[in-house]
Amino acid sequence: MKFPIKYIENNLVFNQDNECFAYYELVPYNYSFLSPDQKQQVHENFRQLVAQNRDGKLHFLQLATEASIKETMERSKQLVKGSLKETAVQHIDGQVEALTELIGENQVDYRFFVGFKLLLKETEVTVKSVWNDFVLGLQDFMHTFNEQFAGDFMVMNNDEVERFMKVAHFLEDKVNRRFKIRKLDKNDFGYLMDHLYGVTGQDYDDYQYHLPQVKTKKTTRIKRYDLIKPTRAMINQKQRYLEITNGWDTTYVTYMVLSDIVGELEFPGSEIFYFQQQQFNFPIDTSLNVEIVTNKRALTKVRNKKKELRDLDNHAYESNNETSRGVSEALDSVDELEANLDQTKDAMYKISYVIRVSGKTKDEMVKRANQIMDFYDSLNIKLIRPFGDMLGLHGEFIPASKRYINDYIQYVTSDFIASLGFGATQALGEKEGIYVGYNVDTGRNVYIKPDLAAQGVKGTVTNALSAAFLGSLGGGKSFSNNLLVYYATLYGAQALILDPKSERTGWRDELDFMKDDINVVNLTSDDKNRGLLDPYQILDNLKDSESLAVDTLTFLTGISSRDAEKFPTLRKAIRNVTQGEQPGLLKVIDELRKEDTPISKHIADHIESFTDYDFATLLFSDGTSNNSISLDKNINIIQIADLVLPDADKTQDEYITVEMLSVAMLMIISTFAIDFIHSDRSRFKIVDLDEAWAFLNVAQGKTLSMKLIREGRSMNAGVYLVTQNANDLLDEKMKNNIGMKFAFRSTDINEIKHTLTFFGLDAEDEANQNRLRSLDNGECLFQDIWGHVGVLHFEYIFEHLYRAFDTRPPQAAIGGD
Repeated sequence: MKFPIKYIENNLVFNQDNECFAYYELVPYNYSFLSPDQKQQVHENFRQLVAQNRDGKLHFLQLATEASIKETMERSKQLVKGSLKETAVQHIDGQVEALTELIGENQVDYRFFVGFKLLLKETEVTVKSVWNDFVLGLQDFMHTFNEQFAGDFMVMNNDEVERFMKVAHFLEDKVNRRFKIRKLDKNDFGYLMDHLYGVTGQDYDDYQYHLPQVKTKKTTRIKRYDLIKPTRAMINQKQRYLEITNGWDTTYVTYMVLSDIVGELEFPGSEIFYFQQQQFNFPIDTSLNVEIVTNKRALTKVRNKKKELRDLDNHAYESNNETSRGVSEALDSVDELEANLDQTKDAMYKISYVIRVSGKTKDEMVKRANQIMDFYDSLNIKLIRPFGDMLGLHGEFIPASKRYINDYIQYVTSDFIASLGFGATQALGEKEGIYVGYNVDTGRNVYIKPDLAAQGVKGTVTNALSAAFLGSLGGGKSFSNNLLVYYATLYGAQALILDPKSERTGWRDELDFMKDDINVVNLTSDDKNRGLLDPYQILDNLKDSESLAVDTLTFLTGISSRDAEKFPTLRKAIRNVTQGEQPGLLKVIDELRKEDTPISKHIADHIESFTDYDFATLLFSDGTSNNSISLDKNINIIQIADLVLPDADKTQDEYITVEMLSVAMLMIISTFAIDFIHSDRSRFKIVDLDEAWAFLNVAQGKTLSMKLIREGRSMNAGVYLVTQNANDLLDEKMKNNIGMKFAFRSTDINEIKHTLTFFGLDAEDEANQNRLRSLDNGECLFQDIWGHVGVLHFEYIFEHLYRAFDTRPPQAAIGGD
């Protein structure tokens, strides 16, 4: 068989019939967890994409590409920087070893390509245009003659290519209104052909296709050998399969075609391209060749078919026989189709649907083919493996190729093509980065780049660096949060973790290989820690210290800025302390007593009543202490052992004294965190707020949290909020500033609905509710910065990480929070 491709230029492919196709990769769109209404909207967008082509041809390709785990991890190593690079590389090498042993050297990923046959618009006929067409035709004849009789070169006229490029650009603008697409290049075409001709184990992103061009002013020339180089393989055609030998490897390939649709395909539920990704644990390629039949031609065909059916019906009547059920149903269908075509003026589509599956052995190939045929059979679609047609069906996968035979064509509407779910994905995360686990539905590895969102990468749906970890106790949110923060620091980030439950005390021991890079500040009531959280001690800027002192004392005393008597008195005392020598919160009490008014003495007594608690010594100092908290390590953990946090459903008026002090300390530390994120803008930083609801529940905490999140984006810092419910995250303003979202198991229906709404999913969809309710420990609903949603299972791999990050009590049998 003659190789169908004549010439390749950028994303344009010319075939031997001088037809030109423009090929694009359809950037996969999220389809997981969408409601029926949302799926219907996607369906309508795709239907319009297909229906806008009134003439010509379309070629849809779903290709199972391979990604080498080792190559992916090597690219991940290039992202590592900082003093922990050696440790990070050791971890990555360990992950590669564990993953290749578990799942093999390569993972399958699915890519979606679509080719549009380009049609040049009719132009006004002039003497000049006729002459140009004559010259082009003569040149084309000479080039063809030279190709066939004078050498091994393919020659293309530059003017002709330019004309098609303009049409392709116009088409690209139209498609981009509904879907994100990427123009293919020679490397994409080279990989595709290599893949079809038996090459395996080749990483898609690293593939290079050498196709040199010799350009002159009027023509471009390529060697025919370079063009067909990816097809170098020995193909032995058997009755129902091909035996392809490429190098030392032999692959057995079979092709199946859609022969009949024996029932109605209900949408949603008929998204074959989508379900194939999770249904099978082996790669499948699918080709859909579409020839557009204009409305006028379609109506003629339908009416002719209707006449045939009526003749059969009349013949049965005249013979005193009943019309068969099949004829009656066919008549009803034809009537309905005729009315639809007449009303909508839509085209019909003549399709050839071919599936390719391969195996290392013939038995493996047959077993896989039978599984695919059973799957399609459950959808009322019959597939067959034609006898003696394998090589021709193989050719249908090659870009710009023709349909091989008409024996297995189907006439369908744009609705049918749109309902197949072409481009729908279950992809999660990035192509490389921190390996955190795998997609539960597909088994594919998930990689994360925590600092990527702020780079403004095309296709992302957010530029927010912050993240939220939600879920009830015992789902694994703290463990997963710790794992991600830890790996981010290995890759070069710096972390500040606020740990109100003192659950990270053992990190230095369990992670002894990097104990010098971990700073644990344990804020106990010991005298050595006196004044460590005094606003005047913890911040360097006096103006900031004064503002924090005002916020802290107004929160503890309940004095509002609207109180015309108490607030000015307190404010004056704090200002005097700021302007004095060696300022400290205890000196505010002295200044109030100096004022010697009933109001000032009342406020002084109120503040002094807080200083009796043991751990209040952390807040109040006389300004003479030289204690300070240093954040110069890669991982900095601030723990307050005696902290007593209020319940999430408590109002501020219901807080007891120890709870007031605890929240005040969290507020001070979070203000300290703002100073932290302003250091070294070139380095990604993480502020991790465990039990975030505690200070999101008070006005001052809300303000500080929003400031952290807002300023973090510009300062290359992400705030990781660990809390129990999406409702803890306040209003839409905060939620819109959160990029990555992780939701672990929840059993409360209201919390589940709030979480689904937070993810932009249908909160009333029972399937979504049940999925969130039934998540296992370590599994979470994950939304990445591309808007993709799926179930992620966090994978720690190394035992020392499990021991370090596990927060369960020793006697517990199964995972804790």
